[in-house]
Amino acid sequence: MVAPSAKDQASKKDAGSSGSGSTRDRLLAVATELFTTQGYGGTSLREIAERLNVSKAAIYYHFRTKEDIARAIVEQIMEVNGGIADRLTVAGKDAEAWQRAFDQIIEIALTHRRLFMVWDRNDDAFQKLFADDPVLGPQIEAQGEPLAALFADASLPPSDRIRLGCAFGAMMGPLVMYTSFYEDLSTDVLREQIRTTVATLLSD
Repeated sequence: MVAPSAKDQASKKDAGSSGSGSTRDRLLAVATELFTTQGYGGTSLREIAERLNVSKAAIYYHFRTKEDIARAIVEQIMEVNGGIADRLTVAGKDAEAWQRAFDQIIEIALTHRRLFMVWDRNDDAFQKLFADDPVLGPQIEAQGEPLAALFADASLPPSDRIRLGCAFGAMMGPLVMYTSFYEDLSTDVLREQIRTTVATLLSD
């Protein structure tokens, strides 16, 4: 039996110094932040390791490549988007149910705000990266279908379709597209103001 090298031992020590699971979570959180601020293409494994204060070998303990890190992040995004789609599907064409659905979606968006932001910054890069992936490719391709189906549903009154689109935009604007302008606002303030605005837009 071959004894592990000093490098291997150091890698495992770095990778598991805070618990393997928590280190992986911290790694993904740091990568998400860097991909958001610098872009996927502008971020290196070395920068991720330096931000975590670990060796690159410790990164390799969890992920072989930067693409593998991106894959884990995109898998999280697809899971969150699936939860949003589920709530829209349950609400269906019932305008009264939309408010309940949006209340739930707002909570999801606030909880996973960083994931929405990293996708908004890197959607083209991620789509190209995983276009031929047999699992993620179809998920990415289909992620917007439930929302698009509601927006484009000609059986709904035009007023309902417009209100739905405006409400969704009012939610995603402060949380994703223009989030840098609202960094001074607490989560509680964002929640209250977005819920009030969405409720106004959805009201008859």
